[in-house]
Amino acid sequence: MKKYFFGTLFTLAVLTANAQTQKWAIGFKVGEPNAVSIRKYGDRNGFDLSFGTYTGLFKSKTTYKSSNDKLGGVGVMFNGTYLWYVPFFNERMMAYAGLGAQLNSRRYYPDRSSDIHTNNISLGPSATAGLEFFFAQKPASLFIEGGGYLELLPKIFYFNPNLSIGLRHNF
Repeated sequence: MKKYFFGTLFTLAVLTANAQTQKWAIGFKVGEPNAVSIRKYGDRNGFDLSFGTYTGLFKSKTTYKSSNDKLGGVGVMFNGTYLWYVPFFNERMMAYAGLGAQLNSRRYYPDRSSDIHTNNISLGPSATAGLEFFFAQKPASLFIEGGGYLELLPKIFYFNPNLSIGLRHNF
């Protein structure tokens, strides 16, 4: 038992050496949504800006304004989120959560046989929570995050869940 305990302690000490967050990061995430993100780190908070597109991963084509095309709920998104985080393992890993706002632009086709489409600008709050792992001696981090977006205008209470994994370069 002592060997297991000291082996685990030694492994954690080695893994956590020389890891730290930087002041800025740029990266990408894949999932729902696919996006490029820029993050500014503070002491125990941060701000994340993301620009990307929804893929329709968690929603079917008929869930947004009864669109009859294959890309009914898919659109371009811009999200700003204020984050609070807690570092673990000598700042090698951090858990974070935050609240923000999201602006979307969607195009949908009410009639599949027609080329007539409607552009829709939407707005609402968003929430994010995740884990970020910083590689030792490298300026990169790997993260997984989830959350959601609740559209308030124009389709009230339309909820889109988010789940992404990604990679960031910290500088």
